[in-house]
Amino acid sequence: MPIKNYGVWVAYPTNYVAETDDPTPHLQLYFDKAPSPQPGHYRAAINIKSSTSESRLVYWFVKNLNNHPITAALGSLEPGWHPLARGGLPALDYIRGNLIDLKKGTLLRHNVPGENNDILDFVTPVLDRAISRQGVVYLFGQQFPGGIHDVHMNQGNEGRFAKDNGVWQDGGLLIHFTDDNHWEGIFLAFGVQKVHTDDKTGDPISNIDFVHFLRPIPSTDPTNGSGTESTVYIRAALLNPVGPDPDAPGERESVHLLNRTETDIDLSRWTIVNHNQSVQKLSGVLRGGASEKFMVPDCPLSNQGGTISLLDGEGLKVDGVSYSKEQVKREGVLVWFH
Repeated sequence: MPIKNYGVWVAYPTNYVAETDDPTPHLQLYFDKAPSPQPGHYRAAINIKSSTSESRLVYWFVKNLNNHPITAALGSLEPGWHPLARGGLPALDYIRGNLIDLKKGTLLRHNVPGENNDILDFVTPVLDRAISRQGVVYLFGQQFPGGIHDVHMNQGNEGRFAKDNGVWQDGGLLIHFTDDNHWEGIFLAFGVQKVHTDDKTGDPISNIDFVHFLRPIPSTDPTNGSGTESTVYIRAALLNPVGPDPDAPGERESVHLLNRTETDIDLSRWTIVNHNQSVQKLSGVLRGGASEKFMVPDCPLSNQGGTISLLDGEGLKVDGVSYSKEQVKREGVLVWFH
């Protein structure tokens, strides 16, 4: 069953304590409803080590989230706790929300001697900037009295943690630096969690975990042995055709796909999915190394910002992108992603 009391805390970080010797250490981030030089009244327990035999966590840092539609939804929230529905944005879903490129994650241990080689070395400088600049933090996860935990991916689990699986209930940390209107994000997962999950339950639908998924890619195997992941990119999209929707007299909405391999790929049963889960079925063959345009009449692309996902014939995510309202203001212009 999904985690309970899912939502987001909107607050101001004040200080943190990094546990290193505990068997299941956390970074304890303290926060309050207003900026304060004193330690915060509330606490976020952020995992920095797994209790499984594979102790490493996956770390993603997104330096600029301004073009993702989630920022518009979050920016209007007042400080405090906000329960979130699990049907789409502004809830988090690492797989379906297209906030992060899963392939750019880094596997890290929690306490390694030296500099820039463990998860604390990567996370704490971001938090230091958020505290010193009085940034607004958006902490996603499961509420408990006085704070929040499960600030990490909450799907793709097996064994005793499978009970926590669900979609649109992932944890994470977004930061709005209001002094320059800039958004950043920290996202975490456990190395043993599976990369592909069921669209309804969040349970694993493949055996590929992040440890395997993030291995260095041999030059002879662009899929890294993980199926179709990385083989095709959503290169660009025409999101705002010239003329009033849906009666534009010229070119209609389209998505451009790039085959990164030298092998032809049969797109039978492949689909393009938008943020409302509308589906465009694909067909034909995408030649090796070629880029091709696909019309998407069954999958409208919103001018208000949204996401576009590409799924293969087994329903596994191959690529995903997001775009903001600002990016689609100009009519008839492609928005480029790769």
